[in-house]
Amino acid sequence: MKTTNRVLATLAALVLAGGLSACGGSDQKAGSSAAPTTVNTAAPLYAQLPQAIKDKGSVQVGTDAAYAPMEYFDTDGKTIIGFDKDLGDLLATKLGVPLVFNNATFDGLITQINSKRFDAAMTAMSDTPERQKEVDFVDYYMSGSVMIVKAGNPHKLASVQDLCGQTIALQRGTVQDEYVAKELSPSCEKAGKGKIEALLFDHESEAMLQIQQDRAVAGLQDYPVAVYSAKQSGGKYETVGDQVTAAPLGIAVSKDDTQLRDALKGALQASIDDGSYAKLLNTYGTPQSAVKEATINGGK
Repeated sequence: MKTTNRVLATLAALVLAGGLSACGGSDQKAGSSAAPTTVNTAAPLYAQLPQAIKDKGSVQVGTDAAYAPMEYFDTDGKTIIGFDKDLGDLLATKLGVPLVFNNATFDGLITQINSKRFDAAMTAMSDTPERQKEVDFVDYYMSGSVMIVKAGNPHKLASVQDLCGQTIALQRGTVQDEYVAKELSPSCEKAGKGKIEALLFDHESEAMLQIQQDRAVAGLQDYPVAVYSAKQSGGKYETVGDQVTAAPLGIAVSKDDTQLRDALKGALQASIDDGSYAKLLNTYGTPQSAVKEATINGGK
């Protein structure tokens, strides 16, 4: 998830010394072929769109395409792909206008929404109370942290509680680093199970190498990133257990544009109801990220 200090899980960090390849996107574009490229006034939710969107014939979406598998560039270096893009394409089939993704700097996206450059932002943005003061969110994805281990799970880890008394490897300065130091390890010590020894590194690739070389039993990463890392590793890693500290990611929309916000919410709910949303999550291997219903400003 992208917070105010953004987790440093960029494309460069995913090219791991343990064998991960550069990000190829051909298998990550599920659902994109169904997206409309022209206006379809017969789409089920077209009538709910603001007139300005109907006149423009598209929803202009800002994204920071540097966070695989949520949004990143295909091998041509120009085409934006990933889960958020595929979900945008799915919503477009309900709304009847394409959601056009534009690459931009993450920290400036909210400003560009409120200055009307973009109609919305879809970029793995965490829905937080602080951000809710500036924009509204349509929550579409639950993103937390999950364990990533050596293939075969040799230490038979089932939950983060199994990390008590163990050595793990983490990227320094991430939400996972903070969670282990301030919550998980202290709870282990309080329960008499021993503190967690966390080896900290500047890059995720370095942390994952410790797992492969048996210097650490596991790591913790953002759930979608961990699933993607394991998939790209050629069978060297796998994810285990449930997400912890999961919180919603949301589509950001101007507080002045409640009609577009509600249309996007309706499109997401329709996708949940007809099963296409769950199918997309399963394509990316992240079923734990499903929201049960479309909500607005659910971040706490």
